[in-house]
Amino acid sequence: MSSGTHPRIFGLDLVRALAAVIVVYSHADDLLDAHWPRNPGASAMDGVDLFFVLSGFLIGNILIRMSHASEVPWWRRLLDFWQRRWLRTLPNYYLFLLINIGMVHMGWSMGLLNVNTLAYFVFLQNLVIPLDLFFWESWSLAVEEWFYLLFPLLLAVLAWRRSPKWGFLACTVIMIVVPVLLRYPAMDAVGTPFTLDLLVRKIVVLRFDTIGYGVLMAWLVYHVPNIFSARRVELFLIGALLLTVAILLRGENNLLYMGTLFLVLSGSGMALMLPFMAGWHKVGRWGSVVTFLSRISYALYLVHMPVRSLYLELMPGRSLAASLVLYAGYWLLSIVLAAVVYRYWERPFMAMRDGLSRRILAALSRAS
Repeated sequence: MSSGTHPRIFGLDLVRALAAVIVVYSHADDLLDAHWPRNPGASAMDGVDLFFVLSGFLIGNILIRMSHASEVPWWRRLLDFWQRRWLRTLPNYYLFLLINIGMVHMGWSMGLLNVNTLAYFVFLQNLVIPLDLFFWESWSLAVEEWFYLLFPLLLAVLAWRRSPKWGFLACTVIMIVVPVLLRYPAMDAVGTPFTLDLLVRKIVVLRFDTIGYGVLMAWLVYHVPNIFSARRVELFLIGALLLTVAILLRGENNLLYMGTLFLVLSGSGMALMLPFMAGWHKVGRWGSVVTFLSRISYALYLVHMPVRSLYLELMPGRSLAASLVLYAGYWLLSIVLAAVVYRYWERPFMAMRDGLSRRILAALSRAS
């Protein structure tokens, strides 16, 4: 079993870069409130959900290959998967958790610090009950980290030790169906768009299915390639249509739909578009820009909110021209800082992963 890195795919880099740009844009809609209404043309697509589906597709492919590596004990496969995921995600998370704590303590950012802040260190801030203290963008990272922990454990029970193909599918269906069913009773407590966002959209156990759609698409591409790989253009068009319909049907007065069926339609629509994007290897004129934004996307997701908090103090009372300059500065500073974090913090930790994988597999070789 190889745990090494794989060549970058331009189409998937484009999806990741697009998701990052959507998130950064949507979170900055209030910086220009004084000059035109909020959300003037804000993207109808949810960038975080796009991240979720793409993440599911990528880790699904990794876990499918691992599920067929029967020569490696299941517990070693678990260790290798987790060390690679955690070295990819945890260093940035804890760095920005401390930064956010410091900003709230100094009064540079809104928020509340108390004993419940400790929950953020173990991703319990929105597992089943929302704390909503500060570092609000961390909700999505908690969803992903719990998925990374629980889904491989489920695979070890139902797939890796029994039937890799059908056990994997059963695990995926469980991770999709259970959150969908749980969201319906959860909607009883929802009365406003704010409570929908807080009590449903950002709760870990209610959002696994969005990542699961990406995992399911990875399984379908691997096991049913005559449809889900050969027909990727048709699937892309169906997915785009499904996503469009999901967006057109949503509205602030249709809360039940927004908390249930919308998440199903949008997530599955995005997933159907991924086989086409995964087959897009040709890099165009802007290929280097797309690849750059894709590489720094995780750091950008974490950097832009602290930058936004600082800019909120600078924007009031400015002319339109000055506000536009500051708004451009928000983007430039976020991208530059994200590039610095990626180069000098994130990438060194990721570079450790292959060495640890070799140690795990070398231990296996010595044992055999």
